[in-house]
Amino acid sequence: MSKLTAKQENFVQGLVAGLSQRQAYIEAGYKTDNMTNASIDSVASRMLKNVKVLSRYRELLKESSNMILWSRESAFSEFEWLKNQAKAAIEDEGVRHANSTAFISAMEGMNQMAFRDLELADKKLLAEIELLQSKVGEDDKQDERILEYTKALRDVIEAK
Repeated sequence: MSKLTAKQENFVQGLVAGLSQRQAYIEAGYKTDNMTNASIDSVASRMLKNVKVLSRYRELLKESSNMILWSRESAFSEFEWLKNQAKAAIEDEGVRHANSTAFISAMEGMNQMAFRDLELADKKLLAEIELLQSKVGEDDKQDERILEYTKALRDVIEAK
């Protein structure tokens, strides 16, 4: 696949780093002096739909997700090693402050890694529920307005 321009590459790097499309577009060095935010958003969105840009974006996302996965596995392995060393020290030397603290810390670290995703999923679900509840509330208000308009229309029709 052909290479991206320097600005396109910077745009993709910005997206992968967590910038919004608008921020990545601006940070990449594109001229935005006379553009509204909506215009910048539109141009940035079109740029991301460019086959070369999208392909590079997916490539970098895959690389970063592989690094994150490796890092989590590596960190979990380190916690497991620490737990095993502390457990062996407890079995050999008996319970002492240092080895019991190391054991507990390793277990806490492993638990945090294991359950953090569940906590994030719970938070996401709660946010989605709140959003849906607000939409339902808006729908209820719209239903009330429709009923009011329908009643007013009936009153007008009956008055004729």
